[in-house]
Amino acid sequence: MVSVQYYIILNEHAGSGRAGTLWPQIKERLDAAQITYQVAVSEYANHAILLSEQFAKHLPDTGSNDWVVLAVGGDGTLHEVINGLTHEHRQHLIPVAYLPVGSGNDFARGAGMAREWPQALDQIIHCTHVTRYDVGNYNETIKQERGVFTNNLGIGFDASIIAQANQSKAKVWLNKHHLGSLSYLASALSVYYNQSGFTLTVHVNNQRDIYPNAFLVTTTNHPYFGGGVGIVPNATLTDHQLHLVVIEKPNFFKLLWLALRLVFKRHLTSKAVHYYAATNLHLTVPAIEYGQLDGEEMGGRFFDVYVGLQEYPFWIDVTL
Repeated sequence: MVSVQYYIILNEHAGSGRAGTLWPQIKERLDAAQITYQVAVSEYANHAILLSEQFAKHLPDTGSNDWVVLAVGGDGTLHEVINGLTHEHRQHLIPVAYLPVGSGNDFARGAGMAREWPQALDQIIHCTHVTRYDVGNYNETIKQERGVFTNNLGIGFDASIIAQANQSKAKVWLNKHHLGSLSYLASALSVYYNQSGFTLTVHVNNQRDIYPNAFLVTTTNHPYFGGGVGIVPNATLTDHQLHLVVIEKPNFFKLLWLALRLVFKRHLTSKAVHYYAATNLHLTVPAIEYGQLDGEEMGGRFFDVYVGLQEYPFWIDVTL
């Protein structure tokens, strides 16, 4: 086993408190394996960004460091940690690991990690080398926001679902019973009736496409969003491509038909679905719409966003 030290950023609130409940068991397994680690607890929204950024700032920028930053939580925790690590410009990037004990855990699905946390932890602590995975980066010029995402950047339907589901009191109960996806399904039906189509302009390569009735706009880094929905079945974390799916607002029966095609991974051939694969995209939306990054709310806003790709070293061996 390669000897590394772990700076653990623990989000006890992930998965509606599931991460905090599991932490004593996780700690017991780390101690039994004689792992060297430090723990920092993320106590509020975006705290993990600050914790990881401070760690990166104080760790010497040399190639001989043996530290790995381990995010214990959900996709949102990983999102914050990797954004904090990339805030600090370093020649030698600090590897990141991820123990998926949140609600959706889409990055774990995309990477092919074990679904149960004890096996996923083994894929981390028995890892011997980094794996470089693609991550998306974005530059939103209206609010002058920059950052990275590991899963998706979404505008419209999926972002509205997340915003409504996060306000749902039922989500906490459903997450505790591992039924978190039902809260998204219930919100989806409500959002469908209230979500209007909006104008979207897609600039890709030397092409410009305008959609006057866009409904769902998702730029993804791997197949999954929304807790396991395979929006782009053939995408991978190592294909060096961003995958953009644009769906124009369908009537209710077409929506059901699209959902059925989605189950059988045939939706990308539908006339209502537009698909792009590229290394760079430019999206503009001249109306106030909800946005989301890795399941985290961006709020309602206009969008003028440039999206690209970069690589980041992960300390996970999914072959174990």
